[in-house]
Amino acid sequence: MGKVSSRRLSAVSAMLQQLSINAAAGELDAHSQLAFEAAFATWWRQVLRKTSSRCRIRLAGGLSHASLFFLRFVWWPAFRSLTGLIPEYEIVDYKDGYRYIDFVYITNGLRIAIELDGRGPHRLHLSADEFEDELMRQNYLVLDHWLVLRFPFLMLRDKPRKCEQLLQQLLGSAGGAHIELFNQLCATEQRILACISRMTGGFGPSQVAPAAGVSKNTAGKYLRLLVDKQFISPINAEHRKIRKYSLNRDRIPFHFF
Repeated sequence: MGKVSSRRLSAVSAMLQQLSINAAAGELDAHSQLAFEAAFATWWRQVLRKTSSRCRIRLAGGLSHASLFFLRFVWWPAFRSLTGLIPEYEIVDYKDGYRYIDFVYITNGLRIAIELDGRGPHRLHLSADEFEDELMRQNYLVLDHWLVLRFPFLMLRDKPRKCEQLLQQLLGSAGGAHIELFNQLCATEQRILACISRMTGGFGPSQVAPAAGVSKNTAGKYLRLLVDKQFISPINAEHRKIRKYSLNRDRIPFHFF
């Protein structure tokens, strides 16, 4: 046990040293670096305490260079916190074996899998079977209602701000007051939203009623409620009688579609 603990402490020390070197190369300010190192040390202790024994073995040697780079130069500048981010997340794959996702973040029912792809010799010389297995792994994650984001390491290194913006846009849509309001919708309102999310163009009570299995009057009543809650908007609102509406997709959680 002492050897394992010693190895973990050594891994933390080595990771922090590597992060300091990366920060110096990127000419980051010292205050930001110290704040990150403190947050990282606290986060890492929590990760090791909460993870499974198999994951602890995988993490005993520390995180990969790509993972450390992602934390320091993408996730931290975007959110200034590591809370809720889970490294080497264990799942049972479609072959009933154990697989590990580089990072996972779960919020408001949305499960985000973040994969970091390098260009090492292994990836450059994938066999046809290995390539198929990699694609099928992602396909089954999607079928299991995961949202998968993949970042090549060169993009993390050369375009970190672009990666930040993508994460901020995604998590901005997954949180906020409108998500709390969405979770408070009744079953009929959610069913109507599910129906209209599959429609193209404008829609009104005549289109919604048969799709949602309600009367035309009931559909009209719930459409007006959804307007009040800003999940849909009237088309040609200046007209005295509103006949068509459009869906405000930016107010609907990703996992709902």
